Amino acid sequence: MAKGLKYEDDYLVGGPAKAWVTPNFMLSEYAGPDGKVRIHRELVAAVQALRTALARGVDIASIKPEGDLGTGREGRFVWVKSGDPQEVVAVATRLAKDGWFDRIETRGDKVYLEMPDPQNLPQLVAEQALERAIEITAAFETAGDPYLQVTGNFDGAGLSFGPIQVNFATGTLQEMFRRYQARDEAALRRCFGPLWDEWQSVMKLPSRSKQVAWADALSRGRGKADFAPEWKAALQAVGNTPAFRNETLRYAYDVYGRKLIVALSWLHGVKPIRIGNFRCLAALYDLCVQQGSLNKAHDAIRRRVERENPQDEFALTRIAVEERGRAASAPWRADCISRRLCILEREPVKVSDSGKTAERDNPNLFLLRNAPVKQMERYLL
Repeated sequence: MAKGLKYEDDYLVGGPAKAWVTPNFMLSEYAGPDGKVRIHRELVAAVQALRTALARGVDIASIKPEGDLGTGREGRFVWVKSGDPQEVVAVATRLAKDGWFDRIETRGDKVYLEMPDPQNLPQLVAEQALERAIEITAAFETAGDPYLQVTGNFDGAGLSFGPIQVNFATGTLQEMFRRYQARDEAALRRCFGPLWDEWQSVMKLPSRSKQVAWADALSRGRGKADFAPEWKAALQAVGNTPAFRNETLRYAYDVYGRKLIVALSWLHGVKPIRIGNFRCLAALYDLCVQQGSLNKAHDAIRRRVERENPQDEFALTRIAVEERGRAASAPWRADCISRRLCILEREPVKVSDSGKTAERDNPNLFLLRNAPVKQMERYLL
């Protein structure tokens, strides 16, 4: 996310004209004829989601009302062009089921897109929220499609793969591939092709250290961050298989989703405030992925909650992520806190701690909808 963007009540109202507000759109593209900008950040995110789903360019044709479309809803609608308008409508209609759009109409070669009422955004279903949280967390460490990420032994983990970077050193990669094989062994075999027998032999090695050593020998590039191309292609074929993407989501829920539920239940016991907004949940999910749990900060969180008496879920979540960040090893405290606050605030936040300063950013901040997630209450009672 570019620095210098200005928001008022969640409306983007200014900043550098050439600043990227989402991965494919600059601020200037949302400016009116007078150069002024006032567009809701949820709509900006929705247009980016449309661009991603279409996998081709989308032009912002206008932000002015036409007839009965847009009048009185300035900042909450946009006119776009992108090839066949009916195809745009079809894709936007699919996205509307996820709450991105509320009204979709065509006028000639343009498509009118209106977002839902920003004061009453549709709830996200839990599975959808988890997938977005994974994409946000993955974007702190990798670029591009998170399901295609293959990383060599730059960090001692041997081989790391996918959006949650399962790896040999922790045993998570082995478990993930056992799940893949149980789900569809024939498809997994096709992904590896002639490398299948060797992959099976690696999976049967007697220790994780031997598996790490095998991966180390195939690691390439600067700092061994890359991996042998033939193996990388095989693993990316796995990441491109829909069944295995779904299994990755299941695994992420089983491992980190359950840790999130434990954290939510504990926080609810400390202060009975419902935490259901996606921004708060995504920040706590990221904490569970990077730091495991709130356990090391329980006493500090209790003391601060008693002292500050937070009145809403954002204040409570902020206390939790800041105090758990301060319980990290000294060199990483600022980074941990900045990363979580970046999610919570939807913008880079500079943090200084233990002589270190960090200001983490994330290209997927547009995915952080300010909306509740369905069925979170059952985990808190």
